[in-house]
Amino acid sequence: MKLPSFIKLPGHKKFTITPRYYDPIKEEIIERTEAIKRKMSREENFRMSDHKITFERRSSQRANTLGLQIVIAIGLSLGIMGWLYFGNYILNLLWLIIPTYIIFKFKNKGTGH
Repeated sequence: MKLPSFIKLPGHKKFTITPRYYDPIKEEIIERTEAIKRKMSREENFRMSDHKITFERRSSQRANTLGLQIVIAIGLSLGIMGWLYFGNYILNLLWLIIPTYIIFKFKNKGTGH
């Protein structure tokens, strides 16, 4: 006789495995066709050089991001040193300088200069 319970226990599960048939000839054919497809796609990509990304573009972007990271690090360190030396006056000055810089930056981009 089973007593009612609020806890539900999982039932028994059977282990089933489906055997896989291995055909070495079929596997070799599939590998060869995949290799030929990859080779053809590489040749097609080589022909369409307009859409190809080159390493020179990546390296120039990396140099720009490195310079931006250095500028941000210097700006933060100068801001912290200024805050320690001058107190909250430097923060008030930054509230005036940063929005002015952003406004002029986007204003120049909008005119195409």
